[in-house]
Amino acid sequence: MAPLQDISLIALRYFVSVAEEKNFTRAAQRMHIAQPALSRQISKLEAALQTPLFLRSSRGVDLTEAGEVLLTRAYTIFNQIEQTVNDVTSQSHSPRGVVTVGLPPTPGELIAPPLLDYIRKNYPDIELRFREGFSGDLLRMLKQNEIGVAVMHDAPPEDMFISTNLLREHLWVIGKAGTIDRPSYTLAEAVKLPLVMPSRPNFLRFLIDRHAEQHNLQLNVIHRSDGIWITKALVRYGLGYTILTYGGVLSEMQHGTVDAVPITDPQINWTLCTTIHRDQANKPAPQLVIRAIKTIVDDLVAREIWK
Repeated sequence: MAPLQDISLIALRYFVSVAEEKNFTRAAQRMHIAQPALSRQISKLEAALQTPLFLRSSRGVDLTEAGEVLLTRAYTIFNQIEQTVNDVTSQSHSPRGVVTVGLPPTPGELIAPPLLDYIRKNYPDIELRFREGFSGDLLRMLKQNEIGVAVMHDAPPEDMFISTNLLREHLWVIGKAGTIDRPSYTLAEAVKLPLVMPSRPNFLRFLIDRHAEQHNLQLNVIHRSDGIWITKALVRYGLGYTILTYGGVLSEMQHGTVDAVPITDPQINWTLCTTIHRDQANKPAPQLVIRAIKTIVDDLVAREIWK
């Protein structure tokens, strides 16, 4: 195993540049270093790790399996460093620094633009960055200090986190526009529909499965899709129905490409909240961002865009 002193942050930055550019010449130009010097740095890194990181050819370079692992870890390390710098610099009472916000895919479309616009206009010393992911992904990012604020469903009741409820969402049956002509479904009726659903361990799938099992029901899943955009595309194409929150199809409802009706018997609740580490609670910038998110969501609900 390589000693830590043999693996510097600058060496990791050189490595990331080559991995992203897939070419030593372009990476050297990007990092403002001579190509032979860059090649030596990568060779030293490979020697320290005792494994090749790139497959070299006349067309350029590709990552080895070890290189893929290192690239993922390098991104995590740099995100943690940036978040740590922000935690240190945000100790002053004036809101400033970088706040990385993790958002679910579809609600993020409606939250991120007005949030960025508001912060940019009113608090120019705060730099917002965004990461997208489902609740499980965002929880992992929050634990690893890759994001400062998460908008997620049903945050775990752990002492290290503080959560603020935004709204209590319910689950809806989603179908292609023109395919649903009723005001609601019972859960028993919904699970019999030809469904396009994610696999476990998706948080939403766990929630639906748990309620189905409590009522001795089984989902009729005809297609499995672990991507929200692909799932909604399959539904819009008429290849099945799915079960989501209304917030998951806000854009589609605005454009009239899907139908959505609630599941009412039983009504399945899923609380959307903002979550931060407890040590962020008294820092001005993340708290200001949380209040702005709450205002944006409250406005969407008041205008009946979000139900």
